[in-house]
Amino acid sequence: MTQISIILVAYNNARTVRDSLESIIAQENADVPLECIVVDDCSTDDTLAIIRRTVGGYEGSIKFRIYRHQTCHGLSRARNTGLTRAEGEYVLFVRANDVLRPGCIDAYMVALMRHWGTDVIAGNSFHVKMRATLFEPQVSTMAIRGRGDVILHEMLHSHLYLYAWNKLIRRELLSQANVQFDDTEGYADVDWAFTLFNNVSSVVRLPQETYEHRCRDLVSMGMKEKFINSLLASYAATIDNRLNQSPRPESSDGGYYQSHQLFLYGMLTHAQRLMEEYNVNSQVKRELAHVRQRLLSQTKSDGQKILSLYFLQDGSILSSIIKRPIFKRYSEIVNEVVVHLDQLV
Repeated sequence: MTQISIILVAYNNARTVRDSLESIIAQENADVPLECIVVDDCSTDDTLAIIRRTVGGYEGSIKFRIYRHQTCHGLSRARNTGLTRAEGEYVLFVRANDVLRPGCIDAYMVALMRHWGTDVIAGNSFHVKMRATLFEPQVSTMAIRGRGDVILHEMLHSHLYLYAWNKLIRRELLSQANVQFDDTEGYADVDWAFTLFNNVSSVVRLPQETYEHRCRDLVSMGMKEKFINSLLASYAATIDNRLNQSPRPESSDGGYYQSHQLFLYGMLTHAQRLMEEYNVNSQVKRELAHVRQRLLSQTKSDGQKILSLYFLQDGSILSSIIKRPIFKRYSEIVNEVVVHLDQLV
């Protein structure tokens, strides 16, 4: 029988980790064997003690395993730790300040029975702070099949999303394609999602809200700015990696090349907005400036004159030209990217 491995990573989540664990325990009546791998990334508060108390008194059917890093390695390596210890056919990542909605696993299993062998199943999410569904509502299940660029094109048009959490993922695929989190990055979800969707051939998107996304537990402006710097450094690394793997315009399927480059520009646009609001260190600013120039140079060398003109708009006389109808679709894509990235902060 199919088994699901739920991977929960915690670091100084003393105020929220109990709710996360209890939401997982509430899935125990699902008609599927469940294991939950909890990785504590060397928390300095009561997180580990709360995990042990919550799991220690549990006598249900879910198999819990707890691992603790002796030093703090960051979210990406902690997730990789969980992956290497997972035994299920499918894995599901949960953040330690989010919760699974009641019936989450049941919804995934119904979809899996109907679309057996699917690489990824993704539910919708409810954003507590925004009091809204994160992604465009659907009236029915959406099944997507095709080559990696077809799947990625759907992701870039917001039909899929670029977070690790709330996705049921076939573990064998992750192993065969060596899809791991880059543990040199503080926040590696975006680059990881690109790599994931580039290697899948089938995705099912559910209309149900299977996950509840809650705000990060950042109690001070200093912690917030530390997170923002880490996030923007990961943006720069991701854009650099993606530019190394950009599709060729002549092989683009249905505008995939343009969608790819516009997505990267959307990341830069979001980064600029954050730099205007928070103190960002000079090294991160230089890295972002470098990849901005790389994006412009690559688009120009690929012969995409109109697209490169759009990328030149910032702070220039060209900004009035960009308002013309020919650029409307470009702006719509970039705005969609920025809206989705805002949900990370």
